[in-house]
Amino acid sequence: MGKRRARCLRAMGHTCIAAYDPREERRTAIADQSGAEVFGDADSAFAAGADFALLCVPPHIHKGYLLRCIDAGIPLFCESPMVLTLEDADEVIARANGAGVFIAPSCTYLHNAIHRKAKAFIDEKPYGRLLGYLSHAGQHVADWHPYEDYRGFYASQRSQGGMCIDMLPHEFQMLTWFAGEVDALACMARRRSDDIETDEGALDTYDVLLDMRSNVSAIVHHDMLQRPPVVLRKLVFESGVVEYDWRSFRHARHAGPAFTGKPAWEADPLEGYDFERMYIDELQHAFDALAEETAYLMPLERERRMLELVLACEKSSREGVHVTW
Repeated sequence: MGKRRARCLRAMGHTCIAAYDPREERRTAIADQSGAEVFGDADSAFAAGADFALLCVPPHIHKGYLLRCIDAGIPLFCESPMVLTLEDADEVIARANGAGVFIAPSCTYLHNAIHRKAKAFIDEKPYGRLLGYLSHAGQHVADWHPYEDYRGFYASQRSQGGMCIDMLPHEFQMLTWFAGEVDALACMARRRSDDIETDEGALDTYDVLLDMRSNVSAIVHHDMLQRPPVVLRKLVFESGVVEYDWRSFRHARHAGPAFTGKPAWEADPLEGYDFERMYIDELQHAFDALAEETAYLMPLERERRMLELVLACEKSSREGVHVTW
């Protein structure tokens, strides 16, 4: 993500980019790809100073860098999840608010053009009110970074914020953006695969059933084992449906009772669609919010709520309980 963020900054016209990474091969890659000045230790990087920081380290070490940026008065963007416990979230929020330092937790999905098209169907109601939501997403953890051993990459370790813990916040950001607040959830989180090497207690599949305050029924499935990767999302309305993934978008209006027939799908063209554009738009949104030109879509308290939902999934599965608010 650090390499991607630097690439996006360069595409946005920013020329003074610096990067810190303890690994030489990563420093070489980001310097070659984005012309970044590189540092091999954090002290040197912080001593050089910055107008804005992008925190793209593994989630389990976010907190230390967050607090260091706060103490240095550096506004920053942070990948998801911001931290891994509610206690750490409360500490970061209190310190940031006390110091007046702007923090922008990642909310990438809210800037994707396809997701925004889906949101327009919800807001404009051409098919009536939203009644149901389904998200099914999965990719084998070993395929995330095919150029390195997945066992040395944080995504394979629950204790470091991987094994779905970094992706579920994005799922819940999109769900609550579409359907409002969660009233209750039940989750079955399990180890389904026998061939993934991970840390103790890590789970590779989360199946979550959610009851939304808006009376929308939602199902979220996320896993770290699917080959090939799959993403499918569906919105169920009073008189139609919308289906989309990362590359396509289609919808159909109800045209009478024909259970075995084929719906009259309409495919919306995605002219000029660029998958990476959402990362650029997300950063621009953060810069605009820092300049107080707009309200940030995922403020700190909202980010804390996303973490609360993720932890509630684990509690529900571990204790066999239905979590309500």
